Amino acid sequence: MKSIDELVAEKLIDLVHLLLAKLIKPDFTFRSVTDIDETMVDEIKRKYGIEGIIIDVDDTLRKGFNDIPKSHKEWIESLKGKLKITILSNGMDQVIEDYFKEQGIDYIGFGMKPRKKNFIKACQRMKVKPEQVMVVGDELFQDVWRRQKKQNENRINKMILLGTLQKSTILSF
Repeated sequence: MKSIDELVAEKLIDLVHLLLAKLIKPDFTFRSVTDIDETMVDEIKRKYGIEGIIIDVDDTLRKGFNDIPKSHKEWIESLKGKLKITILSNGMDQVIEDYFKEQGIDYIGFGMKPRKKNFIKACQRMKVKPEQVMVVGDELFQDVWRRQKKQNENRINKMILLGTLQKSTILSF
């Protein structure tokens, strides 16, 4: 059974998510990365000039510290040849990092999102401009806010959020 402090903390987090959802808007919201099919990727590339994708790991590609599901691995594989891919995670997981290295996909751990430093680093590694990149993540503040923060330069083009209204994965363009 949860303590009163834990229950209050959960309610405060829910309230913060609700407020953020009113202030920070992703370009698209999906329940899962696999809802972003190849046809949609082609349309996004054509319509917005997207050349690269930055993808979050925890609660975007996998739940908790479980392995990445096969369907999500297949989705990432389907992006190869269509988009340049970089994984940007606030976590550090050597198993996940090794997996992406084996797949030839760049991985940046301990990303310190929403700070822009590693978003820019990901763009540089992919050799694309920030306006040619979309971000897929699950956190409004960490993954979407960075894109929407008013700046004249280094602005990510699109953002996609995954999940439910309060806790979604975000695809940002």
